[in-house]
Amino acid sequence: MKFYRDLFEASLNRVIPDADKKAFFQAFFEAFKHMSPETEQHFSRLPDEEGPQMVYKSFFAMLAVDGVLFVPDFLERLAREQSHDGLRLPPRFFALWREAMLNTVRLRDPECDEEILTAWAMAIAPGLEYLRRQAELHYQAREEQ
Repeated sequence: MKFYRDLFEASLNRVIPDADKKAFFQAFFEAFKHMSPETEQHFSRLPDEEGPQMVYKSFFAMLAVDGVLFVPDFLERLAREQSHDGLRLPPRFFALWREAMLNTVRLRDPECDEEILTAWAMAIAPGLEYLRRQAELHYQAREEQ
């Protein structure tokens, strides 16, 4: 029997050490931003710190969404809010989020293999699906500036 939660947590500790929690998220955000011309255009309209900060804040709350169908209040607000304080990502971006996250893990975890990537995919799936579904219900494209 594989314990994917253990594989995920060990990998998480390798890619996000206590000494430097932001390096992983900065690398992930750069990968995410450059996934497509559409993501590049979307993120080019944000202040430089807003995107990485949004990803950092949402990641750990997203991990709390698991098989128990519990969603932290913070994540619910972040997912539904269409103001400056919300994620404001179109639903189609969440598949790119997943791909960018797994690519970043592959690059930053020296012990990464397919089992670890499976563990990451399983750990982030419930939270990402919640965010994607909320985007389907609440996303509003911003006015062109």
